[in-house]
Amino acid sequence: MKTPVYSGIITNYNCTAECEHCMFASSPSCSKEYITKEKAEEIARLLKEAGTYSVHIGGGEPFINFMALCMLIKALNEFGIGIDYIETNAFWCRDEKAAKEKLKMLKALGVSTIMVSVDPFHIEFVPLELPLKLCGLLDELGFEYFIWQQKFLKRLSALDITVTHTKEELMEVLGEDYIVQTAMEYGLGINGRALCFADSIYPKRSYEHWATDEECPSLTHPHHCHIDLYGRAIPSRCTGIFAEARDYLETNIPESRYPVFASLLESGTKGLYEYAKAKGFVAAKNGYPTRCAFCYDMRRFLYENCPSQDIFDKNFYESMKKRVFFN
Repeated sequence: MKTPVYSGIITNYNCTAECEHCMFASSPSCSKEYITKEKAEEIARLLKEAGTYSVHIGGGEPFINFMALCMLIKALNEFGIGIDYIETNAFWCRDEKAAKEKLKMLKALGVSTIMVSVDPFHIEFVPLELPLKLCGLLDELGFEYFIWQQKFLKRLSALDITVTHTKEELMEVLGEDYIVQTAMEYGLGINGRALCFADSIYPKRSYEHWATDEECPSLTHPHHCHIDLYGRAIPSRCTGIFAEARDYLETNIPESRYPVFASLLESGTKGLYEYAKAKGFVAAKNGYPTRCAFCYDMRRFLYENCPSQDIFDKNFYESMKKRVFFN
């Protein structure tokens, strides 16, 4: 079994935000399901067996169900797995007293580091004063923390920090192309909801250009993967494709269970295209800006017409359908 030395646990897909760049296409409309005690223990046991000693925790928004978050941390503690950091957009910091109590509980469980999201995407949903308030509390209570990403803090501080801001308001301050510029500054892997603006960054090329038998490195690089609340492993930078965590770590991806995943592993996007074409897929006439966009369009078609367990996920594909179009 391969060791995921830099791995994350996705506690939920529901989020208080619906950011333009979200890799997992999280939103308030996603399922409110959260990782259970049984699944947390199962994942912790598997990670321990694989030789993993620490993980980061994200979502969705992990703090949506704080007591379940604490339960997850306890399960990880029982198996000797530490917490690198917990990600949050700080939506829960309106009540300073309540926020401080939550942080004290986390500290008692051994959590020492928090990642605080600050960028032009999050500020549409969370006023800047909330992550700033959280940072103040973290300082006060002796936590380590980092702002993701620090570079955006100064320019966003020029706005009214007590309210959220629309895209139109952000364009006035940051420029009409702020979405694309933010994505490029972020150093994003343009995947998930960020595919919405991939063609604003890259020229479109025909599907033949992207249909190659080149293996996607994300699929076979288990050293960085995410395991979600259902116990499914998601390859690094590759969202909307899944395998049971144990199968993924043991590279046990039989075509009978994982036809999409297996096609990509064996013969790249060319193999997936042949599979999808046989099911009725027709590639976009105007082409695609990236290989990931081409791959996503094929998986979207398969999800809608002949879903398999490696792509059947309403949280991701239903959320993506609202935003991504290839013509």
